[in-house]
Amino acid sequence: MPDPLAQIPDAIPATGDPGDDTARRYRYQWTYAAIICCMLLDETEDVEEVFCEHHEDVLVKHTDATFTGIQVKTRSSDQEVWKTSDRAFLSSCARFAKLEAGFPGRFRAFKFLTNHPLYSAGNGKDLCQVLATIRVAATKAGLPKTILMFLSKVRKDAGCSEDVAFAALSKTQASDDLPKLSDIESRLRATLNPVWKGAEEYSCSSVARAARALANECGRASSLAHEDTLPAYLPLVSHPAGTELAARLAGKRFDQARILDILNQGLNETALLEGNPDSWSVPGTGSSGLLMKKLDAGGLSAVSCNSAEDLRNKADHLAIVWTKKHEGTSGLKRYDHIRSLVLKDSASAFEATRSQERSFGRQMLSELRARFKQRRQDGSQLFDCTDEHLEGFAYILTSECKVQWSIDRPWEAE
Repeated sequence: MPDPLAQIPDAIPATGDPGDDTARRYRYQWTYAAIICCMLLDETEDVEEVFCEHHEDVLVKHTDATFTGIQVKTRSSDQEVWKTSDRAFLSSCARFAKLEAGFPGRFRAFKFLTNHPLYSAGNGKDLCQVLATIRVAATKAGLPKTILMFLSKVRKDAGCSEDVAFAALSKTQASDDLPKLSDIESRLRATLNPVWKGAEEYSCSSVARAARALANECGRASSLAHEDTLPAYLPLVSHPAGTELAARLAGKRFDQARILDILNQGLNETALLEGNPDSWSVPGTGSSGLLMKKLDAGGLSAVSCNSAEDLRNKADHLAIVWTKKHEGTSGLKRYDHIRSLVLKDSASAFEATRSQERSFGRQMLSELRARFKQRRQDGSQLFDCTDEHLEGFAYILTSECKVQWSIDRPWEAE
């Protein structure tokens, strides 16, 4: 038996497992890519397209067919400030040099952007000072020895000539004015508002949903999400590599039309029906006996009652999956949202079919099913519920004495 006084894993923070922090930093990068996408809506910018995780973290194509390559780097506040001796900075500069070598003259600028302070001592380890010195130099010949040593390291890592490395670094800038990890989403909303025409007509929550939709799509574009849309018979087509490449580039490319479409879809996503978490129910409650008595009073057959019990169990299982699969309270939010929708439809079906003269349970069930179909056609947020799941949720509510199928209440006399 475990020692009841010993520490338990769900009560202390995890150590040595940086997965959640890594995921947060990826999310930061995707959200910053969404911020850059806002340039597509700004008529004062010369940005034609934006690519996510294509050659660089973010690749910007300008209207004159030149490009800007952007590296987004994050660090926690307890780490050392950025210096030219940092391996990550050296690797970024080498990537810039490789792009300059591979696409000579195509890049107008390279940017190393971070949310962490840059070293600023004005010596050979000062990123901004080193890059500024290279930028104003006519040739590499007159550069200080410390900068020439750095240039040589970049050349070696990139596998290119010193002239190419010099050309790349002369176009490179470093900045540490990115928002903090916790501020990135609010920065996206603040950037989106002034450039998205009509944004002032929407509520703050609507704009926030649209902004999240854009960040989510940048996340998909940064991965290989395009493979989800490729046909299973791809290996059999005439040019499978070309088809895959076209799909990959289309998934990573954002233009103004795509941005507006994503934002409008985000606006159209309905908010969840949320209440006080203290009032949320948990899956698996209710009484099977009460469910059977209520359905019997409504005139439903034994076969229908058996089906109701089965669908109730299936809906309970789905709700439990939600609570296990989704982080924090997200699963319970889904469960509470669906319960509210089904309770409303059940109340409407009851009012539409109730009668003092006859049992109306079968008519109520038919009306309820029709309302579920209509709700689906209307685009309600139903997550992965089928109509059968929705019906099962109605039976969950019945077993909790929140829905009834008859005027008479014979179970109360027992």
